[in-house]
Amino acid sequence: MIEITEGDARDIAAIMPVMQKAFDPEYGESWTAAQCISTLSIPNTRLVMARRNETAVGFAISRWVLDQEELLMIGVSPDIQGAGIGRSIIGEVVRNLKKAHREILFLEVRDGNPAYFFYQKIGFTVSGRRKNYYRGLTGAYHDAITMAYIF
Repeated sequence: MIEITEGDARDIAAIMPVMQKAFDPEYGESWTAAQCISTLSIPNTRLVMARRNETAVGFAISRWVLDQEELLMIGVSPDIQGAGIGRSIIGEVVRNLKKAHREILFLEVRDGNPAYFFYQKIGFTVSGRRKNYYRGLTGAYHDAITMAYIF
């Protein structure tokens, strides 16, 4: 059974194996533990975790300002992607948004990332594009597609 909980900086070590497996280093999208801890030290930042048998299998980091929230990072262990865990994590983020009367959830996804179709399925719509936003290990740049979920 998957449990969705709120985490904090003490849980960063637990999510790092997911981070390392879920993001292809070719695209430069994953974060280091230091980046995660630094981000969580910013006010109005939240970590949502998915756990199976006490082991982290997914997570999301988001932050908000006024009525808008941004999904900064979401990852699910590749061996269980497609099992609804990402949907459950985003569902928890959305529940928190609604309780706090926030109205918009933003994210960005690398152009060509299959996650784009997942976000579309759950109701995100394209709101823009950031040219050459991601830089991969080979030095190649990739656009980011910005998306919004409006309540």
